[in-house]
Amino acid sequence: MITHTVDHGWGPEWPVKKIEQKILDAYLLPLITDASRTVIINSTWYGEKEHDSTLAWLRSHAWDQLVLVSMIDTAIPQPDWYSEFDRPVLAVGNYAGEHDITFWAQVLDQYFVLPDVTADIDTAFMCLNRKPHWHRQRLYDRMEARGLLDHGMVSMGSDGESPARRRITEFVATNTLAPNGHAQYHGIVNDIVSLGDPANWRRCFLNVVTETVFDVSQCHFVSEKIFKPMLGHRPFLVYAADGAVSWLDQHGFKNYTKDFGDITELDLSDPENMVPFLEILVTQPRSYLRHKIIDLQDKIAYNYDRFRECVQEQQIKIEKGIACQI
Repeated sequence: MITHTVDHGWGPEWPVKKIEQKILDAYLLPLITDASRTVIINSTWYGEKEHDSTLAWLRSHAWDQLVLVSMIDTAIPQPDWYSEFDRPVLAVGNYAGEHDITFWAQVLDQYFVLPDVTADIDTAFMCLNRKPHWHRQRLYDRMEARGLLDHGMVSMGSDGESPARRRITEFVATNTLAPNGHAQYHGIVNDIVSLGDPANWRRCFLNVVTETVFDVSQCHFVSEKIFKPMLGHRPFLVYAADGAVSWLDQHGFKNYTKDFGDITELDLSDPENMVPFLEILVTQPRSYLRHKIIDLQDKIAYNYDRFRECVQEQQIKIEKGIACQI
């Protein structure tokens, strides 16, 4: 049974949080219904203060095993943080191993509505950024220094409640799926489950994905951002430590890092080559972009279908439930 839950994250009223709870209720059902004294520690907004109070609780109460949960955001607590207790620690969600769950694919499967994405390409790339994480700012600054911003559709939010550094046409109203979604925060609406303005999407050839974390493959976390070009029928490159190639391979998706040998010899899995590649891409005629997206249709269709398969595989895994540990 679940005897204690540590959760300092989003409140239960948010729809995305409800999806997380529904997944946990199903996947952890064997632990909910057995006799074990199980403690759940949710990673969302789990910091040093929360960790200290959690350790104090664990040291003063009786329990049998821990379940670390990371769904909504990247995993913060790690199993070895609790090694002093010498008891089972299971890690569910954004952790490597048998309990990996691709949470944001489940969110998009439930809420994403695909608009008309018929290609009408006249713009080389799109790169949308809301929260100004360090790697997003680095890429943005490098694109700005090389004069690339006006050759693509690029946005960049701000810290706190300041105006955004750069905005493009917004299509959606403030989402009600998650907290702090309106434009007051970071100067840009938190557009979780759409492609933004469909007219903009139809015009852009390549989607440059800037995930929440830079080292996607090491952290085992992706948000909705990596799935949007798959659902929106566009090629994409991920600005990540290895171009997110390892994560994509592990989850059965194809990457596009070797599809541009006709215009460059750059290793597109190396993030240092993203801006040099974009400099080459924006010099290509519109005819190249339009023919290239046709050439890539088989891979684009594969990734779209693979997303649907991935969602189904995860749902079967969730319904089957976790194996009882003790």
